[in-house]
Amino acid sequence: MKSPNRDTSRDGFLYQQIAMIYIVKAYKKPKSKDDSIRQSELDLIEAQRLFDQQQVGDDDISLFGIGGAYELLGDMSGKDKCRLYEIGRQALERQLPLIKGDSYTAYGKTVPLEPLRAEIRKHLEAVNKKSASASCQVH
Repeated sequence: MKSPNRDTSRDGFLYQQIAMIYIVKAYKKPKSKDDSIRQSELDLIEAQRLFDQQQVGDDDISLFGIGGAYELLGDMSGKDKCRLYEIGRQALERQLPLIKGDSYTAYGKTVPLEPLRAEIRKHLEAVNKKSASASCQVH
């Protein structure tokens, strides 16, 4: 992360990717699951902190990735399930209004945005259902 060629310390996407590695480790190595969940959350906290500091463009879907990762952490967690689902729900809810317009065009290709909104809503619904199943307070 301290490469002299690139300052990756301000790269929230990199922190999201590291968090995903810890999520995979939590699935594959149950003995260290709690530690992996904690490490993943620390990286997600940093990714969200960096997101909150930047100027957000219409093409940034960082909160969708962060919210989805928190959903996975909630799925795996025993004692922090409700807290992790709530953080994921908040990230997903914040993401929806940031996706503006009907489509996005880059590098000569136009992509419709409604399928992305639908996917975020699907994850939001899933987090709400999982929260209710875990007897969490649903907001």
